[in-house]
Amino acid sequence: MERQSRRRFLATSSLACSAVLLRAPRTLAAEGPPETSSVRLPKEQSICVAPQDVLDDLLRAEGFTDIRHVALAPETFVPDAIAQGMLDFGMNFATVQIAGIDRGVEMKVLAGVHVG
Repeated sequence: MERQSRRRFLATSSLACSAVLLRAPRTLAAEGPPETSSVRLPKEQSICVAPQDVLDDLLRAEGFTDIRHVALAPETFVPDAIAQGMLDFGMNFATVQIAGIDRGVEMKVLAGVHVG
């Protein structure tokens, strides 16, 4: 095992400090701005959708400037609102998404949330 000299330790430490001080600006998106600057999401009053509370800041950091939270009628399912052009994205239980797909609603499911 090679023993580290003081000179090597100081050189390595100096490089590490320089890298921190001179680092490139932090970018949140690896790609350019989105093709559209607006997005419509469902406005819901449930603790289950708490991740949407931090979503506005993240979407703005990605380049979205017009973020709308659309209130839906109580009997309206999110997949149906997406199919009717009222929403762009939604978060729901897998069973609601499966029921929408079964009714012929065209959608893409990105990830699951929780089961209930």
